[in-house]
Amino acid sequence: MTRLTIAEAPEQEFSVNGRNVLTEADDEGLIFYDDVTKVHVLPDEQRFTIQVSTPDLEVEMDFPDADRVREALDHFEAKKISEVNAEAPGSVRIRPIELVSGDGQAQAVEPAPIGVPGDVLIAPDPESTLESIPARADERPRENLPDTQAHKK
Repeated sequence: MTRLTIAEAPEQEFSVNGRNVLTEADDEGLIFYDDVTKVHVLPDEQRFTIQVSTPDLEVEMDFPDADRVREALDHFEAKKISEVNAEAPGSVRIRPIELVSGDGQAQAVEPAPIGVPGDVLIAPDPESTLESIPARADERPRENLPDTQAHKK
């Protein structure tokens, strides 16, 4: 899946080595924590994917289970990840947000859909700290859930 290199102290940036989904070639990038606009978890039947979005790149990292995802999210929140590498081919995917065509014209690349029910969203606040929103309905405060058990008389 995905291998993370963890630093002792908080970092300013982390490097990413993975597969560029547009060029279908191995690629690398550098992401500054201050540029991260969202850290997003997409659960799947066989794996979990963390998306890290910046204005220029979207990086998807696959993890085998929820415990490893929680661990990785804690490290992202503490800014202690210094490097992201793919252990298996395609387990780290890099998608540039803007692509330059052969004629020099920039073309926008749509990021993956967001806000799917069951997602965990972590967004930076003005002081650059990350805030977690629980993904599962049973982890959210009861007052935020629709009343599906209403009894009619």
